[in-house]
Amino acid sequence: MKSIFLFFICVISNAQIINIPDQNFKNKLLQANTTNQTAAGNIIDTNANGEIEISEALMVNYLFVAASNISDLTGVEYFTNLQYLFVNVNQITSINLSTLTNLIQFRCNNNNLSNLDLTGLINLVGVNFSHNNITEINFSLLPNINQVVCNNNLLSELDFSSNPLFTKLYCSNNNLTTLNIKNGINQDFSDVNFNDCWKTGNPNLTTICADESEIASVQSFLEDCGSPQTINVNSNCNLSNQEFTKSKITIYPNPVNDVLNINLENSIISSVTVFNTLGQKVYFSFSTTSQIDVSKLEAGAYFLKVDGLEGEYYGRFVKK
Repeated sequence: MKSIFLFFICVISNAQIINIPDQNFKNKLLQANTTNQTAAGNIIDTNANGEIEISEALMVNYLFVAASNISDLTGVEYFTNLQYLFVNVNQITSINLSTLTNLIQFRCNNNNLSNLDLTGLINLVGVNFSHNNITEINFSLLPNINQVVCNNNLLSELDFSSNPLFTKLYCSNNNLTTLNIKNGINQDFSDVNFNDCWKTGNPNLTTICADESEIASVQSFLEDCGSPQTINVNSNCNLSNQEFTKSKITIYPNPVNDVLNINLENSIISSVTVFNTLGQKVYFSFSTTSQIDVSKLEAGAYFLKVDGLEGEYYGRFVKK
């Protein structure tokens, strides 16, 4: 009877051991101690048996296994209390994040990923998956996402319209044709670590849908890139690039002192809005007039949004 009892104890104990087939991954976990950053200065293999058990994995909320020649992350799904996971600069081709719903920050850049499923990561604030081979990704169910670094992939579209906190994007060198950042909050162009020149490596990017209040700042940001590439920025996400350019807007004189003339080719003006370079609305009028009085504006650069029968049109002028 005693031997049977010990047998069942052994079976239960073994059942708690996590199968980690990638020896490099396992070694990295076993090497976690108070002097390295693998688990933020904590030991993972607390009973020193040379295995990682489920109970031990549940005690870890920070895991750094970057640049460790890892190709298989099987076993990480048991670390369900992880908030910070860094697996960048490895040889990983797939990763199961479905159980890691507590993740706040995740980095998997410089791997061999062709797809990445972030579904269910409702606490995720920042993600970096640059330098992979990802062709599409869905951010729609990530309510807390704020920062995305996705440069050097194969993405053709990015849509952040369902992410009310999203303000920082690094997306150069993809195959982007459209970008939707109309989410009720303006992009933060002040952080030098984000918002690289979106034109770089995206020669087919022709349309960006943005909030009306940030159109001016987005246009200014794009102009500062120094590339002659033309990108139409508008707040009507259903407006195609072809529709956007049906009519041409002409504004003069520019620079202007007092009265700005507006000529909207093949369309009728219904309203005019002027924004400063911070995206703040400084003038608005429901009017079909082709002239507006800007004499009370302070000297500087401004962006003009004109609503016409065929859509929205934008221009830029300088107030003397």
